[in-house]
Amino acid sequence: MYEMLAQHSFLVNNVLGDNFGWEYNQVTDNGSNFMRSRMILLFLIVFALSAPLLENSSGQSVVAAVDLECNPVGSSSVDIDVKPGSTLTGYTICTVSNPTVHVEKITIDVQADGLSVAAPGSITVAAGGEEEFQVNVRAESRMSTQARTLTVTATVQEISGLPPPNIAESTSNNIINIVQFAEFNVEMRSPIVELRTGNNYELEFRLFNTGNGMDKFNVRLDYTPISGADFSLPLSKIQVDSMPTPELFRVTVYSPNDGSDWPLDSSGRHILEMNVDVVIESELGCQNGNCLTTTMNQKVIFFQNESALGSSTSDFISNVMDYKIVLFGGIGIVVLVPIILIVTLRKKN
Repeated sequence: MYEMLAQHSFLVNNVLGDNFGWEYNQVTDNGSNFMRSRMILLFLIVFALSAPLLENSSGQSVVAAVDLECNPVGSSSVDIDVKPGSTLTGYTICTVSNPTVHVEKITIDVQADGLSVAAPGSITVAAGGEEEFQVNVRAESRMSTQARTLTVTATVQEISGLPPPNIAESTSNNIINIVQFAEFNVEMRSPIVELRTGNNYELEFRLFNTGNGMDKFNVRLDYTPISGADFSLPLSKIQVDSMPTPELFRVTVYSPNDGSDWPLDSSGRHILEMNVDVVIESELGCQNGNCLTTTMNQKVIFFQNESALGSSTSDFISNVMDYKIVLFGGIGIVVLVPIILIVTLRKKN
């Protein structure tokens, strides 16, 4: 500071010496007043010159300015879980900085692309300081998986209690990620099916994807093979979008041609029961390690009617007997006609 005063004193002497020297030489009686005036003038010049030097050396601005940066915790986006029972919220941490020499009041504006948000409306930041605040975003339960934009804007409203001489604002953008979850239901048309031997049948199932996005499902059949009977699954992988309308899939049942050696039930039928497990697995549900699966038990009863077999045999025998009776009757009529003619002629004679 003393060096700065010495430099400005030298400048004043060079600039003002010629103008005031004659007064000093001629008016010796007022020498002390003259020196006092020069010292006051010197002080004003030093003050005027030293203020900009101090401000420029500190690197701080004399106008309004603000910096803002927002970063989600533990991820590159604001992830929101919307499956049933979740909190439905996500957040990001923002840091607002004041690079000026003034205390600033800064307003905070948040836009979340239609989602609900919670954040402070304004924040006061000391000169050269910074403050942290949290922005929370809330989504709706079962919301479709998607990405939206979170925009946070910090604007200087006051600088040292007065309106700023310039417009100063800073914006930070984050991505909002609505996390996809897996959920589904399956309905079977007929849990128990009775099928006559020699006939094939199609079992029908309805798969509902109740998650919040498209999912792929693996389908398989588990059963113990039996001679002559089989099951066929045309599709082992089904892609289903998230919608109220179910996706249909079918399982073809091939029945044995003969069941005469099967046990008889109380109705006199030969029957054979088979159980097949229809297993459905969500590919999305397996990404977290614990696969989301469901198993349905389908029962198929193959039967062969014993009474039907007996009826057909007796019908065949009856038809053969009727044919023989007709045949024998025809032969009798052929033989009987000549005899009647002979008797009639004898009576006339």
